[in-house]
Amino acid sequence: MKKLFFVLILKNAFKKTRRLAFGHDRGWESRNLRKQRNLIPLFTGMTAFLGLFLGLFLMKPAFADNPVSGSILIDTRAETGSGEISREEYRLTLKAAKRVKELYAYGEVWFRGFGISQSTTYLPQLQQYSSEPPTYLDVRQVYVEFYSFLLENLDVKIGKQILNWGTADELNVTNNVNPYDLEDPFAFDNKLPVPLLVAEYYFPHEISLTGVIEPIFVPTVLPADKWLNAFITSVPIPSWLHIDQININVNRPSQSLSGDMSYGIRLAKKALLGYDISLSYYNGRYTLPELTSANITASANSIIANANLGFPRLSIIGGDFAGSIGDHGVWGEVALNIPQQPVRFNAYVLNTPYAPESYDIATSPFVKYVLGTDYTFNDGTYMNVQFLHGQFYEIGSQLQNYLTVMSNKSFLYDKLKAQVAIMLEMAPHNLTAYMFYPELDWMPYDNITMAVGGFIFAGDSGTVFGNIINNSEVFLKASYVF
Repeated sequence: MKKLFFVLILKNAFKKTRRLAFGHDRGWESRNLRKQRNLIPLFTGMTAFLGLFLGLFLMKPAFADNPVSGSILIDTRAETGSGEISREEYRLTLKAAKRVKELYAYGEVWFRGFGISQSTTYLPQLQQYSSEPPTYLDVRQVYVEFYSFLLENLDVKIGKQILNWGTADELNVTNNVNPYDLEDPFAFDNKLPVPLLVAEYYFPHEISLTGVIEPIFVPTVLPADKWLNAFITSVPIPSWLHIDQININVNRPSQSLSGDMSYGIRLAKKALLGYDISLSYYNGRYTLPELTSANITASANSIIANANLGFPRLSIIGGDFAGSIGDHGVWGEVALNIPQQPVRFNAYVLNTPYAPESYDIATSPFVKYVLGTDYTFNDGTYMNVQFLHGQFYEIGSQLQNYLTVMSNKSFLYDKLKAQVAIMLEMAPHNLTAYMFYPELDWMPYDNITMAVGGFIFAGDSGTVFGNIINNSEVFLKASYVF
């Protein structure tokens, strides 16, 4: 019965951590808000896209000699059960790049608008245009790169950036430098740009050595409340349990080099017996908050729960390869995760006869890995298969197995592409679940894509996907790249 107390604390802790740990609420959806939605944004979204497309198409000659590029995205989603609009995003991405001799500069910003407003009963807030609907200016990457810095074969890059390591298709276990951006849970490979100092030295025979320093700690951005069950095992809470107050304490590392600095190194070799290989080492922190302790104080008048979350340090030794066997592409990654301090959930129920208990989460090294292959058949059908042990949000004793299969085929001279993907979750105790992801893309003109599809969840209760069955969605997207 004590575990039921702790699961309830954990669920509420993650819900509140998104605000307390990160200082803002990027998961702008709420249950009350979704009840007010209807299908009108589907049509307003398409209208906005056509207007933006027409304007940029007419201005395209002006960008011919300009180092500015970008894209437009309209993304509208609705829940399959209720039909309510769950997301409506308008995004304008602008990228600027310029090289002058041995100096390269790059900048990228997102202008984001959401067609669904914040729920409010405070009249003055309705007078703020920026909140109806919410809009954001997101400075993504801004960095400069110095070629042949001090040494002929040494390149140095400094600024807010994304550094990608690994060879797998989106499901990486060695790509740990940047935290995840889970604001959109379906953008599987979204990473947060963070301040980095990256130096890469090129040796003969296509060998390179990369070093990276992350001076301050940046945590993962958590998703909206309704997605948190994907990270927490579902356990029934007794109806008689009523917690009057929950106090969340997030132990975030100090903003100092000694407390926050993470670093890594990677040695890579291309075309070794036909394979690209690399070895890497990373010393940093868990970017998702881990529940380290909790207690419940019970009295005659109230029940108060206190929870402590933190970001323990760990080391990761990784290796990856990519190549081919005949006409089949093959790749793989393996990562040995070494907790620098035990991640143990210590739980206490005060003022009761229950004795304290301790639950080990990650107290010893654990291994994550992914293996994959792809193949293109004679008729143009493409197939991609990957096996993953350990998602990015799983640690220690929580690791599970996943099998993903994706196939797509183009028709009508590449104007139409049909894609279907499925991720099968194989949990302990013979529990299974899956995410089904069909998509149909129509590309009527160059750089324009219209897409319709969905994310459908099904499976046993107590699994990652089984806990979010009610979150199944369909989507309609339109994008233009210029």
